[in-house]
Amino acid sequence: MSKGWPQEQLALASGLSVRTVQRVESEGAASLNTAMSLAATFEVDVSELQQTYQLETSRKQKLQYGLFIGLVILTLSLATQPLPLPDDPYSTYMRFMSYFLAGLGILIMIPNVISAFKHKQFFALALASIGAPLTTILLVGVFYLLLGLGKPKWELFALGLGGACILFKSLKKFNKSK
Repeated sequence: MSKGWPQEQLALASGLSVRTVQRVESEGAASLNTAMSLAATFEVDVSELQQTYQLETSRKQKLQYGLFIGLVILTLSLATQPLPLPDDPYSTYMRFMSYFLAGLGILIMIPNVISAFKHKQFFALALASIGAPLTTILLVGVFYLLLGLGKPKWELFALGLGGACILFKSLKKFNKSK
Protein backbone atom coordinates (compact mmCIF):
# COMPACT_ATOMS: atom_id res chain seq x y z
CA MET A 1 0.00 0.00 0.00
CA SER A 2 2.84 2.41 0.82
CA LYS A 3 4.12 2.10 -2.78
CA GLY A 4 0.63 2.38 -4.22
CA TRP A 5 0.89 -0.94 -6.04
CA PRO A 6 -2.19 -2.96 -6.83
CA GLN A 7 -2.07 -6.61 -5.79
CA GLU A 8 -1.38 -7.72 -9.36
CA GLN A 9 1.72 -5.52 -9.64
CA LEU A 10 3.05 -6.73 -6.27
CA ALA A 11 2.48 -10.34 -7.34
CA LEU A 12 4.36 -9.75 -10.60
CA ALA A 13 7.26 -7.91 -8.90
CA SER A 14 7.64 -10.53 -6.15
CA GLY A 15 7.11 -13.62 -8.30
CA LEU A 16 4.12 -14.68 -6.21
CA SER A 17 0.61 -15.46 -7.34
CA VAL A 18 -2.11 -12.84 -6.94
CA ARG A 19 -3.97 -15.28 -4.65
CA THR A 20 -0.91 -15.54 -2.37
CA VAL A 21 -0.68 -11.75 -2.13
CA GLN A 22 -4.41 -11.56 -1.33
CA ARG A 23 -4.06 -14.26 1.35
CA VAL A 24 -1.10 -12.50 2.99
CA GLU A 25 -3.00 -9.20 3.02
CA SER A 26 -6.18 -10.69 4.45
CA GLU A 27 -4.67 -13.13 6.96
CA GLY A 28 -1.40 -11.36 7.73
CA ALA A 29 0.45 -14.67 7.68
CA ALA A 30 3.00 -15.86 5.16
CA SER A 31 5.36 -18.78 4.75
CA LEU A 32 9.06 -18.06 5.10
CA ASN A 33 9.57 -18.19 1.32
CA THR A 34 6.67 -15.79 0.71
CA ALA A 35 7.90 -13.39 3.41
CA MET A 36 11.42 -13.49 1.92
CA SER A 37 10.06 -12.74 -1.57
CA LEU A 38 8.04 -9.79 -0.28
CA ALA A 39 10.96 -8.48 1.78
CA ALA A 40 13.26 -8.69 -1.24
CA THR A 41 10.69 -6.91 -3.40
CA PHE A 42 10.40 -4.06 -0.89
CA GLU A 43 14.16 -4.14 -0.20
CA VAL A 44 13.65 -4.55 3.55
CA ASP A 45 14.56 -7.17 6.13
CA VAL A 46 11.96 -9.85 6.83
CA SER A 47 11.77 -8.78 10.51
CA GLU A 48 10.99 -5.20 9.45
CA LEU A 49 8.13 -6.48 7.31
CA GLN A 50 6.70 -8.32 10.33
CA GLN A 51 7.04 -5.25 12.59
CA THR A 52 5.17 -3.09 10.06
CA TYR A 53 2.33 -5.62 9.97
CA GLN A 54 2.19 -5.85 13.78
CA LEU A 55 2.05 -2.04 14.14
CA GLU A 56 -0.77 -1.83 11.57
CA THR A 57 -2.68 -4.62 13.34
CA SER A 58 -2.21 -2.91 16.72
CA ARG A 59 -3.50 0.40 15.31
CA LYS A 60 -6.61 -1.26 13.88
CA GLN A 61 -7.31 -3.02 17.19
CA LYS A 62 -7.08 0.30 19.03
CA LEU A 63 -9.61 1.76 16.60
CA GLN A 64 -11.98 -1.13 17.34
CA TYR A 65 -11.65 -0.59 21.06
CA GLY A 66 -12.38 3.11 20.60
CA LEU A 67 -15.56 2.18 18.76
CA PHE A 68 -16.67 -0.16 21.54
CA ILE A 69 -15.78 2.31 24.31
CA GLY A 70 -17.68 5.08 22.51
CA LEU A 71 -20.72 2.82 22.10
CA VAL A 72 -20.65 1.89 25.80
CA ILE A 73 -20.44 5.56 26.87
CA LEU A 74 -23.23 6.48 24.48
CA THR A 75 -25.42 3.61 25.73
CA LEU A 76 -24.88 4.48 29.39
CA SER A 77 -25.55 8.17 28.81
CA LEU A 78 -28.77 7.51 26.93
CA ALA A 79 -29.95 4.78 29.31
CA THR A 80 -29.53 7.02 32.35
CA GLN A 81 -31.50 9.99 31.02
CA PRO A 82 -33.29 11.53 34.00
CA LEU A 83 -36.93 12.46 33.87
CA PRO A 84 -37.14 16.19 33.26
CA LEU A 85 -38.71 18.03 36.17
CA PRO A 86 -39.81 21.62 35.62
CA ASP A 87 -37.68 24.25 37.32
CA ASP A 88 -35.39 21.66 38.93
CA PRO A 89 -31.72 22.67 38.60
CA TYR A 90 -30.51 19.17 39.53
CA SER A 91 -32.63 17.59 36.77
CA THR A 92 -31.30 20.14 34.27
CA TYR A 93 -27.71 19.48 35.38
CA MET A 94 -28.11 15.71 35.09
CA ARG A 95 -29.66 16.04 31.64
CA PHE A 96 -26.74 18.25 30.58
CA MET A 97 -24.23 15.69 31.89
CA SER A 98 -26.03 12.91 30.05
CA TYR A 99 -25.90 14.88 26.78
CA PHE A 100 -22.26 15.73 27.41
CA LEU A 101 -21.39 12.05 27.85
CA ALA A 102 -23.38 11.13 24.73
CA GLY A 103 -21.38 13.71 22.77
CA LEU A 104 -18.13 12.37 24.21
CA GLY A 105 -19.09 8.84 23.18
CA ILE A 106 -19.87 10.03 19.67
CA LEU A 107 -16.56 11.94 19.42
CA ILE A 108 -14.66 8.82 20.49
CA MET A 109 -16.51 6.78 17.87
CA ILE A 110 -16.12 9.12 14.86
CA PRO A 111 -12.58 8.11 13.78
CA ASN A 112 -13.49 4.46 14.18
CA VAL A 113 -16.68 4.76 12.14
CA ILE A 114 -14.80 6.61 9.40
CA SER A 115 -12.13 3.89 9.38
CA ALA A 116 -14.78 1.17 9.21
CA PHE A 117 -16.41 2.91 6.23
CA LYS A 118 -13.05 3.32 4.49
CA HIS A 119 -12.36 -0.40 4.88
CA LYS A 120 -15.95 -1.31 3.89
CA GLN A 121 -16.60 -3.01 7.22
CA PHE A 122 -20.31 -2.15 7.18
CA PHE A 123 -21.54 -5.48 8.53
CA ALA A 124 -18.98 -5.51 11.37
CA LEU A 125 -19.94 -1.93 12.23
CA ALA A 126 -23.65 -2.81 12.28
CA LEU A 127 -23.00 -5.83 14.50
CA ALA A 128 -20.91 -3.72 16.89
CA SER A 129 -23.64 -1.06 17.02
CA ILE A 130 -26.15 -3.70 18.10
CA GLY A 131 -23.92 -5.89 20.26
CA ALA A 132 -22.14 -3.23 22.35
CA PRO A 133 -25.32 -1.64 23.80
CA LEU A 134 -26.86 -5.04 24.57
CA THR A 135 -23.65 -6.25 26.21
CA THR A 136 -23.56 -3.02 28.23
CA ILE A 137 -27.05 -3.84 29.51
CA LEU A 138 -25.79 -7.28 30.55
CA LEU A 139 -22.81 -5.82 32.41
CA VAL A 140 -24.94 -3.25 34.20
CA GLY A 141 -27.33 -6.04 35.22
CA VAL A 142 -24.45 -8.13 36.58
CA PHE A 143 -23.13 -5.16 38.60
CA TYR A 144 -26.64 -4.49 39.83
CA LEU A 145 -26.86 -8.10 41.02
CA LEU A 146 -23.37 -8.08 42.59
CA LEU A 147 -24.13 -4.90 44.52
CA GLY A 148 -27.23 -6.56 45.95
CA LEU A 149 -29.61 -4.03 44.46
CA GLY A 150 -31.92 -6.74 43.18
CA LYS A 151 -32.16 -9.31 40.44
CA PRO A 152 -32.33 -8.09 36.87
CA LYS A 153 -35.11 -9.42 34.66
CA TRP A 154 -34.22 -12.63 32.86
CA GLU A 155 -35.28 -11.03 29.57
CA LEU A 156 -32.58 -8.36 29.93
CA PHE A 157 -30.06 -11.04 30.84
CA ALA A 158 -30.96 -13.01 27.69
CA LEU A 159 -30.76 -9.85 25.57
CA GLY A 160 -27.35 -9.09 27.05
CA LEU A 161 -26.06 -12.59 26.32
CA GLY A 162 -27.33 -12.27 22.77
CA GLY A 163 -25.57 -8.92 22.54
CA ALA A 164 -22.32 -10.47 23.75
CA CYS A 165 -22.60 -13.09 20.98
CA ILE A 166 -23.24 -10.36 18.40
CA LEU A 167 -20.32 -8.34 19.76
CA PHE A 168 -18.04 -11.37 19.51
CA LYS A 169 -19.19 -11.88 15.90
CA SER A 170 -18.41 -8.22 15.13
CA LEU A 171 -14.89 -8.66 16.50
CA LYS A 172 -14.41 -11.67 14.24
CA LYS A 173 -15.68 -9.68 11.26
CA PHE A 174 -13.38 -6.73 12.04
CA ASN A 175 -10.38 -9.04 12.40
CA LYS A 176 -11.26 -11.00 9.28
CA SER A 177 -11.38 -7.89 7.11
CA LYS A 178 -7.96 -6.58 8.15
